[in-house]
Amino acid sequence: MIRLERSTLDGRTVKLLAQAQARLPELGLTEKVARNAWNAADGTRARIAAALRTMASGIERCMYCSESLGTAIDHFEPLRLAPHRVFDWYNHLLACSFCNSHAKGGTFPKDTVTGEPLLIDPTADEPVHHLRLSLTSGEYHCLTPRGCATIDVFQLNRGPLRKGRLDAVGQCLDTLAGCAALLAADDTAGAQKRMLRLRRQPLADVLQELRRIADRPSAALVVGDEAALAALRALYGQPVAEPVFVPRQTSRHEPDCRSWKTAAS
Repeated sequence: MIRLERSTLDGRTVKLLAQAQARLPELGLTEKVARNAWNAADGTRARIAAALRTMASGIERCMYCSESLGTAIDHFEPLRLAPHRVFDWYNHLLACSFCNSHAKGGTFPKDTVTGEPLLIDPTADEPVHHLRLSLTSGEYHCLTPRGCATIDVFQLNRGPLRKGRLDAVGQCLDTLAGCAALLAADDTAGAQKRMLRLRRQPLADVLQELRRIADRPSAALVVGDEAALAALRALYGQPVAEPVFVPRQTSRHEPDCRSWKTAAS
């Protein structure tokens, strides 16, 4: 999961959302009423989906797992809890069918003390402050209860995702090695084209983690390719933001992704 910038909607879409919101009843607004209104607003939904696709990483990837194609509009705060947010642009995210229906569904844990959501909204929160991706195992480790809840609810450490991330590490390093050769030949434009193709691939979180560690003295040991790291630094410049917390892990293979439940119980 990576930080995404929410775009500004065009005037027509803003107007359609406002009109749809105005048609909702002031009293007796239930999940069923809100869902029926949402399903009936075909044109508005299509415009929202188009806007979300332009925000997503890669080519229209799920905003939660970054791997699968985003095919559904997810109401971040579910309609069963907030039917009044059915047409709220800031409550819409692009999700794959697994993350939207199978994993999250209507699950929306909140901190019992603060009432704040325990899931990460990648358009409003900085995921790197809550999650840490291991490039050697392909697993996410949680840094905060919100990170733990997000890993657990979306099953971000399920087998196919771990394997895909490890493959993505290899793909990134192969591309960066090619970029290093192009940079050595003063072909910056060619290197930039290769990086553009790489950024369009699934699992953008792997590339972000490589960027995050690129300037560390130990990065070459972790990655095993100093030339690739040099190319990454040359093409990207400053690394991404450092997380504030240190990850807590119960064992080598089992990140502690269930501790969030104490905050939500």
